[in-house]
Amino acid sequence: MRDFLEIKVKRGRENWSFIYTIFAILLAVVIFVVSVLEIGRVAKIIVGFFVVIFVTYLCLWNATFQNKLIGLKIRLEENWKRLL
Repeated sequence: MRDFLEIKVKRGRENWSFIYTIFAILLAVVIFVVSVLEIGRVAKIIVGFFVVIFVTYLCLWNATFQNKLIGLKIRLEENWKRLL
């Protein structure tokens, strides 16, 4: 029975906007951290390349991490509503 079922999660425009925003923030932080490391220029490029690939994988292709981000978004919205 399980072989015939296919589960797909649909994400709306609002959720993807949040994921892209977090992706951009994470990339900016990661690039900054790599740029201030006291290692050689070639090593910075190599480390930066792999870290950018990893962050891209997490934010854009890993469904579990995306679900965590959406959970964070929901919690932030709930807390914001309580403050208002």
